[in-house]
Amino acid sequence: MIVSELEKSGTQPPAVTPRSMRVVTNEIGKDLDQFGAENTHVVKQIKLLAINALIEAARAGEAGKGFAVVANEVQRLAQAATDMTVQFQRNVLSRIGLSRSMAATLVEEMEGVRLSDIAQTLVQLIVRNLFERTADVRWWATDSALWEALQDPQPQRLAFASERLGVISRFYTVYLDLVLTDRNGRVVASANPAYHRRLSGADLASDPWFRAAAALKTGDEYIVDEVKASAMHDQRSVLVYATGVREGGRLDGKLLGTLGVYFDWQNQGQAIVDKEANLPSHVVERTVVMLLDGANRIIACSDQKRVFSQFALSPPNGLTRGSYYSKDGTIVAFAKTLGYEDYDGLGWYGVVVQQTETDDMIRDALRLK
Repeated sequence: MIVSELEKSGTQPPAVTPRSMRVVTNEIGKDLDQFGAENTHVVKQIKLLAINALIEAARAGEAGKGFAVVANEVQRLAQAATDMTVQFQRNVLSRIGLSRSMAATLVEEMEGVRLSDIAQTLVQLIVRNLFERTADVRWWATDSALWEALQDPQPQRLAFASERLGVISRFYTVYLDLVLTDRNGRVVASANPAYHRRLSGADLASDPWFRAAAALKTGDEYIVDEVKASAMHDQRSVLVYATGVREGGRLDGKLLGTLGVYFDWQNQGQAIVDKEANLPSHVVERTVVMLLDGANRIIACSDQKRVFSQFALSPPNGLTRGSYYSKDGTIVAFAKTLGYEDYDGLGWYGVVVQQTETDDMIRDALRLK
């Protein structure tokens, strides 16, 4: 067996994949094709020899009669070998041909399905995580320390609001910061002491997340900004969830300000593409794992140089999950988020791009010649 020979040599056998099985099946098919062709050639030669023997036996007259019997038997055996060759080609080679076709189909179907499953798992993992952020921001916006500080902005109340945000941040390590603004967009409290000085009194009135949050009608609603670098946080990538802080903490209360929670996308998003795909080491170097937002912008990528660039995702027939092969043979597997509970997932995609193994690479690994 191939694996046994590799193990004897101390060489690690390659992973069993539809693609490697196809190569092995093709090699078996080639060997059988060659065997059939060589066998047919040998039988033809035997027939010619038998015919020549009969001719020579006829020329020898009585002396050649015994040899003619042998020549006839050789010819009969050659015909039997011909019949067996025809049967071999009809049965075995046709079945090998069918196996080749099935192996090729399995490569396209199973290779794509496996990678699409990974893409779906990754995007669902982060979307489920972010669903919880939608609950966090709406819940914390009702905290009395926050609305009381906005309703009566005395120094001690504002300090307590920052302290309260700091406590929340300390236990929820997925956040880079939590920021409280008044209704004009001025920052009055924040959670992360590393950015206090920079944020204190900062004007966020022009920030998209503040404008969107200030326009919400009730405390049941929330907004999500796009993944981007935060100028207030050393250009670290963040995803802001925000809602209004309302009088008395009531869902229908008068708007007093806003609460923005800065999800630490740089760490959390990168961890998804770097660790959660859990690819074998020999596959990692030829695979790129990424998350795309609803505009096909790369928001997390195992190749970090590609973050925030566009990816030309081309789903065949408008599919939201599947795979396709690019012109260079690279397989692109994709899956759109299914959302989670009442969170639609923002139209994000998980994508796995993998440079497939060539047949020559597999042959070398299996020592097929």
